[in-house]
Parts: sequence; structure tokens; C-alpha cells
Amino acid sequence: MSELPKALESFNPVEPSPRTELQRRRDRWFRGLCLAIACSSVAILGLLLISIAYQGATSINSTFLSGSHDPENPEQAGMYPSIIGSLLLCLLCGAVSLPIGVAAAVYLEEFQPKNRWLRQLHGLVQLNISNLAGVPSVVYGLLGLTMFVYMFQLFGKLEKNQVSGIDFWGVQRYYQFVAADDLTVIMVPLTDRTKSTLEIQEACPAYDTDFNPIELVVWDSRTPAPSDPEVLSRTVRQGEVGAAVEIYNWYYFRVPFGPSLLAAALTLSLVILPIIVIASQEALRAVPNSLREASAGMGATRWQTVQQVTLPSALPGVLTGAILAMGRAIGEAAPIFVVLGGNIARRTGPEHLMDSCVTMPILIFAWADNPVEQYRQLAAAAIIVLVALLLVMNSVAIYLRGRT
Repeated sequence: MSELPKALESFNPVEPSPRTELQRRRDRWFRGLCLAIACSSVAILGLLLISIAYQGATSINSTFLSGSHDPENPEQAGMYPSIIGSLLLCLLCGAVSLPIGVAAAVYLEEFQPKNRWLRQLHGLVQLNISNLAGVPSVVYGLLGLTMFVYMFQLFGKLEKNQVSGIDFWGVQRYYQFVAADDLTVIMVPLTDRTKSTLEIQEACPAYDTDFNPIELVVWDSRTPAPSDPEVLSRTVRQGEVGAAVEIYNWYYFRVPFGPSLLAAALTLSLVILPIIVIASQEALRAVPNSLREASAGMGATRWQTVQQVTLPSALPGVLTGAILAMGRAIGEAAPIFVVLGGNIARRTGPEHLMDSCVTMPILIFAWADNPVEQYRQLAAAAIIVLVALLLVMNSVAIYLRGRT
């Protein structure tokens, strides 16, 4: 015991070498540089948001949120159709891409093949998914234009203001007539698609504007008109010509899709699918192998392990990837512009799957490119609404992720 103090007295701490001190200094410099870059990014983002808020905050009002684009009166212009269009587009896009992306990630991570050729195919698919994540979105727009809008011209050609193809369901065709009272509209079922008009010569099955069957009366104008208003409202002059009209339900489906909501949603699904797959794979890799081994040791099959152990454990990471993917989808403009065009003159949102729509990024692009200063202010206001909507969507997704 008496030798220990002597040993401590003779102990001299080792002085740090110049190289160690230089490394510490470089470490401090690097941390400072990273902090400066992070603060600069936040400052630039804050400056951008302040600038946009200064330009567009005064334009946000009830008319702006409930109105539609007005090319002649900027004070009455609004973005309601674009809000509805973007929400429906993202909803349909997520419904298509999320199940496919998560299923692909589960297969690539949890069901890796043992056969040599299948392993090579597995690696090729993995490589292509990684490469597709870096493809410019406008390329996906051209792909969607060929695959979904035109469908390689296999089902007919698309012409201006007219789509020829095959209708499957969700459409009713009628000839439209104006009754003898000049107020009521009468619908006669269309039986021959080659005829765009129909001349009434005799009574036939007909419907009122609520599509209730009525007894059609054909009136010869050389004779006195019916005096009963109820009869007059279902009377059509003999020789009256009606034009063909189409009534669409929300589930109307046709091939080719044409420049439609469904074609745009499928194109956006291609854009975000690699993001979902890669994020879901990383979430599955983060699950400890001990959980898989414990599940297998209890006699569970591989699918039971994925269903009850692996996927629930990886669900927060999967939802994080979904948040990132949907955030990109709602802000994409290039593929939507290629598929749907730049038409923003719509009064409502899409009424069915084959209907066209306008999205917020397209509306912002059109307003920002307008030489009228008021429209540029409206573009700034629309950016505020887009950012606010994106924050709300992300907040809801983060809340759901926290509950899992």
C-alpha cells in the first residue's frame, strides 16, 4: 500500500499529440460548418415564407377559397376547384401506390429467393427501384401519357374534344329535347351511338330531368297545343330534333383513360412508388432479427411473422415514407401538366374518374406566369394554402404514426 502513492507521484499524464489536437479542432470546425449550413437553410426557408406571406396574405378570403379562376376579374378569382382536384388526386394516388409499394418492400426484404436466377432477378428489381427514385418527374409524365392517356392507341385514338374508346360502366346516353312549354327538359334513351341527333315523329320511352319515366306526348304544331300545363311539360313538337348527351356517374370507367383524374393519379403513383418502396424497406430492415427468430421458434410461418411481427413493428417507418411520398405527390406539377395539360378554367372539381381536373401546382404556375400583377399575388396566396394543406396532411399522418 505504501508503494501506491509513490507510483502516483511518478505518474505523468501523456500530453495530447499535435495530431489529436488537430483532429479535435477539425471536428469542432466541421460541427460548426454543419450548424451554419442548417441555420442558413432554415433562414432561407423562413425568408421565403415571409416573402410569400407578405405578397399573398391579403388575398386569402372566403371568395378566394370558394371561387374559381376568373380570367377577366382577378378580384373574384379563387382556387376551390384546384383544392378539390389536388385532394382527390392524392387520395386516389395513395390508394393505388401505398398497398403496391408496401407489398413490394415486404417481398423484397422478407421473401428473398434462394434460387440463383431468382436472386439475380431480385437484385435487378432492387437496382431498378433505386434508379427510378432519381428519374425526373417529367419523364414519368411522358410515360403516363403513353401508358394511361393513350394506352398505346390500342383502344382507339384520342382527338381534340372527343375521346373514342370502350365504355364499361357509369354512363347513360340520351337525346335531349325541350318540351312544348319551353321550360322542361325531356330525355329520350339513345339506342344508336352512330346517330348524334334524333327527330321525334311518334311517342317513345322518355324520362324527366330526375330520370323518372314519363308518358311522352307528340304534338303536331298544326293542331292546338295541350291546355293542361302538366301535359304540356311532357309534350314534344313533332319533328323536333334532339341532340345526344351523356350523363356520367362518379364511377364512370372507359379505356383509354384520356386526360383524366385516373390517368393523372396513376402517373403520380409511378412517381412516388420508388420512395414508398425504399422507405418501407429501410423500416423493415430496422426490425431486429431476434423478433423474426422468436416468431419462427414458436412455429409461425414466414407470412405469419410478417403479418403479426415484422410489419407492425415497421409501421411507423412505413408511415414516414408515406408522408414523404404524399408530400411530393401534392406538389408535383410537371407530370400533371403533361397528362392533363394547363387548362385551369374549371368551375368545379372532377365529377367522375374520367373527368379532367386542375391541381394547385398547375394553378400556381399559371397565375405566376400571368403578366397581371394581381394574379401573381394570387399565386403567392395559393402557395400559402398549399403549404398549409401539406402541413395539415403531415400532422395527421404523424399523429397516426404516433398512435401505432
